[in-house]
Amino acid sequence: MQQDGPSLSEWSLTKKLVLCFFFIFFVLYIFLNPNLVVPYSYYLHKFYIQSYVNLAAWLARDVLHVVRPTVLFYNGTTDTVFGYINLFFIAIVASVGAVIWVIIAKKTDYNKVYNLLLTFLRYYMMATWLAYGSLKIIQVQFPPISPLTLLKSYGSSTPGELAWAYMGYSAGYNFFIGLMEYAAGLLLFFRPTRTLGNVIGLVIITNVAAFDYTYGVNLKLLSTMLVLITLFLLSKDIKRLAGFFLLNKAVYPVGDDSFRFKKNWKNKLLTASGYLFMVYLIFFDIKGDIARSKPYSVSQRPPLYGIYIVTSFIRNNDTIQPLITDTNRWNKLIVSVPGDEASVMLMSGNFKEFKFRPNTITRKIEMWAKADTANKYTFTYNLIKDSVLLLQGQWQRKPLEIKLKEYDMRKFPLINSRFRWVIGHGQE
Repeated sequence: MQQDGPSLSEWSLTKKLVLCFFFIFFVLYIFLNPNLVVPYSYYLHKFYIQSYVNLAAWLARDVLHVVRPTVLFYNGTTDTVFGYINLFFIAIVASVGAVIWVIIAKKTDYNKVYNLLLTFLRYYMMATWLAYGSLKIIQVQFPPISPLTLLKSYGSSTPGELAWAYMGYSAGYNFFIGLMEYAAGLLLFFRPTRTLGNVIGLVIITNVAAFDYTYGVNLKLLSTMLVLITLFLLSKDIKRLAGFFLLNKAVYPVGDDSFRFKKNWKNKLLTASGYLFMVYLIFFDIKGDIARSKPYSVSQRPPLYGIYIVTSFIRNNDTIQPLITDTNRWNKLIVSVPGDEASVMLMSGNFKEFKFRPNTITRKIEMWAKADTANKYTFTYNLIKDSVLLLQGQWQRKPLEIKLKEYDMRKFPLINSRFRWVIGHGQE
């Protein structure tokens, strides 16, 4: 015995309006707020998104007058003014479109529309879970903790930076979460396991949404929409799940909710296309993430990677003492990934960000502040025994010589701590 979707007679006016609304709403949201989970989809995305952003900005600023011209409208994340204007615009279009659809298209087969939407959303969520699962398994989304992160205090970190450090610390935890996301994506592809895939996906995405909301990650709208999409995918299974988990009732398998053509050869072609799409996602997700992970590997670290403590700072032939009131004297030099950036920790405890271009052949370093690209500084560098780095050049038109000692990062508890089954005396 199988439980199928609603019969044609069961599609009341309210159900028709709700289905048409969600059909238009979800499709528009996915295309107008793409999270680029399909490899190379940005080539399609770039053809229309900027024009749409300009239109939405014009509506928000000049028609609705809800934002000032100086307000950041769009920067690629979802939690901007654009994200909310976009959501409002899509909701209005979906509401009006649903009414027009129900009035005009009286012969619509709503079962087919429902199954078509379920199939579209299922493939979208499969692509989402495979993409995010791959990012975590290969540890690209939350890269390993950098030397700069190791030096920053909890109090000086934003909630988002703290969250990224928390996730980036453990490669094992990344792998576990990524494996669960990957499993959800694969389970969604096969008919017998779709409900299980959606249940696992709902648990994961609810946790992700809570993570985004409580840590202030600028993807709250996206994670919320993924929760709604997953709930919609489970709409066909709500009674079965409630009966099984809450009411202790026997449940029966549902019919195939996949979109189907009348001709069998078209269905076979559709099935083959689905398999090819899944293989395409898996191959190019892994290929791209492996390429993105290379800068974080030990073998690909930039020259001078690490933390260097200033032991001598001679400016204009005058040795500058390490006073915390000096806002110009360096305290530490931090070279992290990506390799063309470095940070200088001043005696005051503040950090300054620099573009950092070392040349291992000429033994020269070019540095310039990100906020001041006009003034570039060139140093010659030498690595002396016992991990001592010597920089010589000019800074602010004055001769500068800095001697630095590389700090052994294995001394950080976050780096040298290891997994233990049993905690010994004096260990935490």
